[in-house]
Parts: sequence; structure tokens; C-alpha cells
Amino acid sequence: MWYVAQTACGKERAAIEECRNALPENLAARIFVPRYQYRKKYQGQWHTEEAAAFPGYVFIESENSTELEEALERIPHTVTPVRIGGGFYPIRAEEETFLRQMLDEQDCIRCSIGYLVDGQLMVWQGPLKHAVERVRKIDRHKRLVEVEVRLFEESRQMKLGLEVKAKVSGEEYERMLETA
Repeated sequence: MWYVAQTACGKERAAIEECRNALPENLAARIFVPRYQYRKKYQGQWHTEEAAAFPGYVFIESENSTELEEALERIPHTVTPVRIGGGFYPIRAEEETFLRQMLDEQDCIRCSIGYLVDGQLMVWQGPLKHAVERVRKIDRHKRLVEVEVRLFEESRQMKLGLEVKAKVSGEEYERMLETA
């Protein structure tokens, strides 16, 4: 099960190291920060960048919430357990499943590639392919989308990388599918 601890924005990597040093392996099987990949143009060239999908949060995989909460309380200046509904509970199973489907082995959500087909987003490849219904906003200029996720019992917007190759008609897209 995945639990979440809060830390200072931009200090996620330091918090991971602090947690790895303070938490025994049998208590925290995995400590990570979900990241997303996006493309950004500067100095006249496109570069691949990464950022925290949930800035200020560290995810911890554990089977023992009580011991984990006590251990996290012993490193107070680094992380604070996120209490949902008054207790230290794991994120919901559906939330964890969705994130597991999106993340790769390096805990990163890679850029997706898509087309606007008659005004509707169609994801050609990438992790967004099976989550198009969650897209709430497309920023073609910045090559980002906002995706709605439920986390910590509330709806949140998560940014992800998406390169929209072109606007095409339904017929053009069908021809592209046939030749692919």
C-alpha cells in the first residue's frame, strides 16, 4: 500500500534520502516521488525535462501504517505524514492502480504523443493512451495537459507531458491508423 508524507516543495529528493536513512527496509519497501516528463524549448532546441507530479509529497510503500507513522514522526523537520480523514491511511486502491499504470520502472510518467481529431484528443502513444477521459486542459504551446486524479480524498489536477503533433480530421486519422 502507498502512503504519503509531505515535505517542502523542491526538497523531495533530500526527503527521500532522509527517509531511506531513517526507515528500515522491512518497514518501507519503496520510497519515491512520482515524476513526469515533458518537452521544453530553450536555447533554440527542444529538451526533455522532468518535474515532480505532486510537488511537496513523498510516496512510501509499506504494509504497516502504525510503525511507519511512528518512524516518520521521528524525522519531523523532513516529512510529515499526510493524514486523510483524521488518520494515517494509504491512498485509495483505485488511485494507486491508476498511478502504477502511468509510472514506468523509474517512477516517471513519460511524454505521450497525440493528435487533435475533429477537436477531440486522441493519444497515439504513451501512458495517457488509456486515460484520455481524465484530461481536463491541453496547453499545446507548453506541451502539457492537466489530468484529473483523485488523491487524498479530493480531486486534483496533475500536469503531464503531451506533444500534440497536429490537428487532423477523422478521415485523416483513420488513414494514419491504417498505415501504422
